[in-house]
Order: sequence, then C-alpha cells, then structure tokens
Amino acid sequence: MSVRPAGIITLTTDFGLNDPYVGQMKGAILQRYPGAQLVDLSHAILRQDILGAALVLHSSYTFFPSGTVHLVIVDPGVGSQRQIIAAEAEEHYFVAPDNGVISLLLRDRLIKKVHLVEEKGFFAEPVSLTFHGRDIMGPVAAVLAKGIPLRTVGPEFSPASCVCLEMPAAQLGEQKIMGQVLQVDHFGNIRTTIRQTDLECFDNQQQCQVQICGKLIQGIMRTYTEAGVGELAALIDSAGYLEIAVNTGHAAQLLRCRIGDTVEVHYPKEEDFIR
Repeated sequence: MSVRPAGIITLTTDFGLNDPYVGQMKGAILQRYPGAQLVDLSHAILRQDILGAALVLHSSYTFFPSGTVHLVIVDPGVGSQRQIIAAEAEEHYFVAPDNGVISLLLRDRLIKKVHLVEEKGFFAEPVSLTFHGRDIMGPVAAVLAKGIPLRTVGPEFSPASCVCLEMPAAQLGEQKIMGQVLQVDHFGNIRTTIRQTDLECFDNQQQCQVQICGKLIQGIMRTYTEAGVGELAALIDSAGYLEIAVNTGHAAQLLRCRIGDTVEVHYPKEEDFIR
C-alpha cells in the first residue's frame, strides 16, 4: 500500500440488523485481521439502493484517518458477472462491487487507482454465490487494512471502465434552481439534489423561496429552531445539500414526498422585492 494502513474498516450495507449477515461479515473480517477496528457507517441503506450507498460513502469517508478501508456492500448483482473492485482515492481505500457505489468519487475525479479483486488466495473457502460481502469483499478489506499492497488483490483496472451512475444534479434557470428529492433520513429530513454551491448565485438567501410538494418555504435558514415547532424549514445539511425539515417533526410524512419529486428554489427579481 502507498499509504500507511490505519487498521480501520468502515461498513456500509443494505443488510439491516434483523439477520446475522452483518455479524457473519464482521466475523470473516476478524478471522483474517483480529486487530481490525470495525466502524458501522450504516446498515440501513434501502434495499438495493446503490445511489443511496454512494451518497453515504461520499459524505462520510473524509471523517476517517488516511489508510482507512471502506467496505460497501449494496450488491443486487451478487453472483453475476459484475466485477468486484478495490480502489484508492485521497489516501483511502474502497472495496465494493463495480455497480456504481463509487460514482461520486469517479465524478469528482478522486480515484487514483483501481484493481479488480481476483486473487482467490484472499477469499473464504468455499465462496457463496449469494454472499460475496462475507466471502470475498470482507476478507479482502481485512488484508488491505492489515497492510498488503493494493496491487496484490488483482490486475489494475481503468477508472474510466468502472460503472458510473448518472447522478441527478440541480439545473440553473433564470432566477431559479430546479432539483429533486434525493434522500430521506431517519428523522424525515429531505435531502435534495441542490447543493450549497448552487445557491451561491443568489445574493441574499433569506429572499429565496423553496417550493416542494405544493408548499412554499421562505428563506434558507441556518438551524432547525429558526422555524417554529412543527413548521417547515429549508437549510443546508451537514453534507452541503439543501435540506427540507420540520422543527421536531417529520418533513417527508408531512409533505408526502417521494424520491424524485421536484424541488425549486426561486429568487425574486429586483422589482419584486418589497421596499
């Protein structure tokens, strides 16, 4: 490895916690590296939600030390001909199916190296066709965290050949930004495709009006409590996305919104301002 290993492996899956899958995968990792420090990022990714996993990964990996290995198992194509990859970006390592879960890293041109995971000496024996997370990717993450060079897991692979999802993005129009609902978290907060950087084209964000599911929200706030209890608020979340929330409430339920619903931010023309 070109970066000193941190001995840390993060885990992001759609396994949930009702079944033994997370525990089995952790056991397979610890068999190969008993000293590994395992950190659960999330096991509540929606089933087969590759984009959701990509967002969690992209917004989380920078909070860990250099040399951390990030294991991402949202793998609807398990057992098929899809590839398994190990990648390096910004002194971090990523082990995942090649199905788009590293799309945001590819989009931002952060990926420096990619290798196909093909060295069977690192795999469990036998390998289940339905659980590559436990029998292939988990053990490979373990040996990377322990310090084996990335090149030993298999042949180099061009980042340009990796599967890259088409990422929804905000569209700038005249005096408005158009986006859509991207995610809903445990609290019912709605993350949109509109980024803080998109809003920088507006001089005064307090003058903005956010329209979503037939509701109009005045201004971009800084905190949830700037809205009254039970009231809608628009603000920038911890990952830099425009978020719609309800102070001590559940915005997604209140608005009955779904992933993909339209969100617009309007900025009044100068003649529309109240003087």
